[in-house]
Amino acid sequence: MLTPLACFLRAEGVLPSHRHPTNHAYLDVARLGAMSFAQKERERLAELFLQVGPDAPTLNEGWTTQDLAIHLLVRESKPAAAPGIFIDALSGLTEKETRKQQLRPYEDVVREWAAGPPVWMKPLNTAMNTSEHFIHHEDVRRGGGVVEPREFSQAVNEQLFALAKRFGALTMRKAPVPVILTPPNLPPVTLADKAGVAQRGDHVLRVSGEPGELLLWVSGRDAVKVNLTGAVDEFDGFSVKM
Repeated sequence: MLTPLACFLRAEGVLPSHRHPTNHAYLDVARLGAMSFAQKERERLAELFLQVGPDAPTLNEGWTTQDLAIHLLVRESKPAAAPGIFIDALSGLTEKETRKQQLRPYEDVVREWAAGPPVWMKPLNTAMNTSEHFIHHEDVRRGGGVVEPREFSQAVNEQLFALAKRFGALTMRKAPVPVILTPPNLPPVTLADKAGVAQRGDHVLRVSGEPGELLLWVSGRDAVKVNLTGAVDEFDGFSVKM
C-alpha cells in the first residue's frame, strides 16, 4: 500500500520514482486553509484512534490502528528512524524504532503524534500532512468495510483534487490506457496520456467521483466511491505502483 508521504516526496523529486509521500504548488494550499485542514484531520484521526483502540483494521493491508499510529509518529517525529520507511537499506532503523514504540501504551503513541510535529518540521506541516492525514484518516474510517465519503468545502475539494492529480501522475504513469479523473464542479484531468486522448478516441478509462474519492483511488485504495466507465477491462490486473 502506497504511503501518502512517499507519493508526495516522489512527486517533488526528493525520492526516486521507483520508491514509496514538496512541489511548490503545495505551498499554495496554505492560502486555501490547507494547514487548518491538515491539523483538523490530525485531530479527527487522533480521536478516532482512541475511539477504536489499537487492534482495529485499516485499509493498509496487514496493519492495525496501532501499526498505523506508530508509522505516523515515526515518519514525523523520529528523524533517525524515518529514512528506513523509504530506503530499503535503512529499513532496520525503522524496524528497531517500531519495536520500541510497540512496547509503549498505544494511547501514549497516539497522543504524542496528536501533539503535532517537532519544531523543525512545522514549516513543512501543511505540505507533508494534508494528504497523509486525510488518506490515513480514511484508512481507519473505512477499515471495517463501510464506505461513507465525507462532504468538504469547495476550497478543500480543490486541494484534494490537486493532490489527486499529483499522485495520479505517478501512480498511473504505466496505466494501459489514459485515465480521465472527473470530479463534479472541477475541470477533469487526463493521466497517462502517452499517445494523446484525441488519437485514442474512446479508448480511455473515466473515473468519476468526489475529489477525496479520486485521491484515495489513485493512492491504491479500493474502498472508495467512484464510477468507472470506458476501457474498464483494460485495467484488469493493473495495480497501483510507485
